[in-house]
Amino acid sequence: MINWISSDDEKNIRKVDYNNLCRVINFVKNQRSDNEMVKYACTIFDEYKDILSTEPKLLKESLKKYFGESFSVDSDLLSSDVILSPSDLNAYFTIKKLNEEKKNLTIVCFDLHSDTYDYNDFLWKGNSFSKLMKEGYINHYIVIGVPKEKRNNCINDTNAELRNRVHLIDSEQLYSVLENINPGNIFVSIDADCFDCRKSKYTSVEYSPATILYYISKLNINEINSDNYEQKIKECIHVKNELGYSNYYHTGENDLTSDMVIEIIDNLKVYCNANNINLGLSDGTPYFQIMEISGCDYGNLSASLVVKLIDGLSLKEVKIDGKERILKKSRKNV
Repeated sequence: MINWISSDDEKNIRKVDYNNLCRVINFVKNQRSDNEMVKYACTIFDEYKDILSTEPKLLKESLKKYFGESFSVDSDLLSSDVILSPSDLNAYFTIKKLNEEKKNLTIVCFDLHSDTYDYNDFLWKGNSFSKLMKEGYINHYIVIGVPKEKRNNCINDTNAELRNRVHLIDSEQLYSVLENINPGNIFVSIDADCFDCRKSKYTSVEYSPATILYYISKLNINEINSDNYEQKIKECIHVKNELGYSNYYHTGENDLTSDMVIEIIDNLKVYCNANNINLGLSDGTPYFQIMEISGCDYGNLSASLVVKLIDGLSLKEVKIDGKERILKKSRKNV
């Protein structure tokens, strides 16, 4: 069963006003600015203009059509094969539910961010995994995908008591870390912003250049002039939110591809099978989730990503507790 876990993030459907986007960018280009942010916005417009000119589909509806009866919304987590969610905040609730018994659990996460920040006054998407560690639901947390230049800052922003259990690594370091921590159970969490979103033009992902173009498309062309356009473009890249701001500059320019992640996890399956490590927390429970996916999907590219990951990560050749677990594949077109 493909289990879609609902989130408030689904309500924020970011459909680009393509005609207005073209008007704004044409005005901006005519200013011939040397401003770095302006030039960047014009560049990503040129990259995305063809795909954004098409009519998008809602990712959730495309996946529901593709998987048919295997696709369910807000069903029992324990009987799921795969968990999908629009919000990485849901990782807190899904993992907490799956590991109610607080077994020895290591998370192998693919993410652009660590989500272990030391903000403990309230739960938000930036501290979901550090809270799980503090509360005893995760023993060790391994993240593949955080850029090297950001790892020290991420660790410094993590609670000091947790730092020796947070591992921000390159993929080739995975097995040396696993050897040191000797996990009993492994759960895989895939945050879609870890992928090469800019190159692959995934639009149903928050940290995609398409998000910048969405904000630009919402600007009022009648309120833009030669004195303020640079600031307005900057505000569409550094977006103010309830936590301060989100920086979308050069977002989605990552190295990981779906093929690379599938290969890494396939090798992890073999390692777990050889070392008597459970993928998932018990027989019949899911062993991976895909987070941070929802909204308008231009060109069906994001839907194709999700389908490829689910089909590619089938457990049909992996045995847990002597039993094969099979996730059936659909042969429909996305």
